[in-house]
Amino acid sequence: MRPIGRQDRFVAAALGGVFLAAVWLAQGSVGVTRDEGYYFKAASEYSGWFKLLLSAPTEALSVGVIDRFWSYNHEHPALMKTLFAWSDLLFHRHLGWMGEITAMRLPGMLMGSLAVALTYLLGVGWRGRRVGLVAALLLAAQPRFFYHAQLACFDSAITALWLATALAWLYRDGLYGHLRLGLVFGWAIAVKHNAFFFPILLLLVFLWRQREELWRGLRPKGAAGAAGFALPPIPWWVLAMGLIGPLVFVAHWPYLWPDPMARIGAYFSFHLHHEHYPVRFFGNGLWEPPFPLIFPFMMWATTLSLPFVIALVGGIIEQLAGVLRSLWWGPSKAADRQVFLLLNCLLPLLLIAAPTVPIFGGTKHWMNALPFAALIAALFCEPIFVRLQARRWVLGAAVALIVIPAALTTMRTHPHNIGAYSGLLGGIRGAADQGMQRQFWGGAARGLLATLNSQAGRGARIFCDRTNKEAFEAYQRAGLLRSDLKFTMQIGRADQWLVFHQPDSDWVLSAVRSRSDTTLVAVEAVEGVPMVSLFRRKGPS
Repeated sequence: MRPIGRQDRFVAAALGGVFLAAVWLAQGSVGVTRDEGYYFKAASEYSGWFKLLLSAPTEALSVGVIDRFWSYNHEHPALMKTLFAWSDLLFHRHLGWMGEITAMRLPGMLMGSLAVALTYLLGVGWRGRRVGLVAALLLAAQPRFFYHAQLACFDSAITALWLATALAWLYRDGLYGHLRLGLVFGWAIAVKHNAFFFPILLLLVFLWRQREELWRGLRPKGAAGAAGFALPPIPWWVLAMGLIGPLVFVAHWPYLWPDPMARIGAYFSFHLHHEHYPVRFFGNGLWEPPFPLIFPFMMWATTLSLPFVIALVGGIIEQLAGVLRSLWWGPSKAADRQVFLLLNCLLPLLLIAAPTVPIFGGTKHWMNALPFAALIAALFCEPIFVRLQARRWVLGAAVALIVIPAALTTMRTHPHNIGAYSGLLGGIRGAADQGMQRQFWGGAARGLLATLNSQAGRGARIFCDRTNKEAFEAYQRAGLLRSDLKFTMQIGRADQWLVFHQPDSDWVLSAVRSRSDTTLVAVEAVEGVPMVSLFRRKGPS
């Protein structure tokens, strides 16, 4: 890996800053998602515990108090929710610089910006500044990454910290480098369970590097034909990640402290047996396993911009060719790096491709692979850029042709980038015609709140479908939804209905449309494709 200088860090910070400004300006029109509602509530609970910790530490550390403040949403680690809580306490409640929703989202926006900055540094270290810049721009421009980088969720964060762990591993020289690796890995597993697969990736890299020694050890030796086998020395990174990482994981999460082993076991059990939410995929409603093996690959092919996909496919073939050449000509450091890059790009997709793994989150579940895909695509384009570098305007135009299609899709589909599709399917309109999933999480309701406020009678009961009560109350606290309106999950008692156009809401749409006392009020749509519809009871509500 090439050294990363001060100027490179400055450029990385600038790229991250520009991206932060973009998502900051954009997130105000993005609706509160289902998970955000849960995380807002969890963060508020954590805030109460931190206040108690400052005033009565002994009481705060008792088992009963820990359970009272930390049991809610204990199926996810606490690092990001803790950052949401601190951001809300400082910027919303104490300083009053921003509203609750923006303050809660700020850590996620910072993590998305960090991912863009680190992608640039990865490219610089791998090949040079131009590769780093193209890779960072490709990542930043993709509509679904841009969407998730605006939220108080974990997906932009695990993308950033998976990438940070990869960089820490690549630059792990000396004691400090290994300590940093263990610490960063600890932060990664404190964000989301995806990071627990990173050591498996490194094990595969290790076995690849040691393949000659392992093969020699397995071959028969001696007259009797007895096989001799000796394991290679345990690398220092194994100890750093295996010791420091779990310590950080336990230390950051007070919920684990009363009974670490049992509660960590319950955490893994939850995700090993996670429920399945339905997904619409080329006209088929996927409700339960087995799911199609091609799902993650086809989702990348249809949601990433077409130039990105073409460069990525070419880049993967190019990287694989380098790996295969090393099998013929012998080990090389270049091939070792290619294996590391390919595994970071492909392993997350292969995990999701397993037929029993939940797929409801769409591309966010393997978003940690996206920076490496961007790097592979940038590396594939680099020889072209080298030929064009004598004429800068032509070079600039070539880079623009690769990056701008994704940026245009992002702008065109905002604030519903979660349902964005590329030109391969004819955009979001073509994807709807093909029967693809448009959205999930209930965030699309944001665009109809003003209409709901003007249409609903005083004290009206609102059936919100995929928008949960926590998100409903967040809207009310933010002044985006009238405080007198009442949330209900009883479809028959509602005065107004928000109905989402997604597989698990088909029955709701049918039920509301079939009523003789309802009328359609408004539809939130993107390029003519409905996302959520608002109905009301005929007559005064």
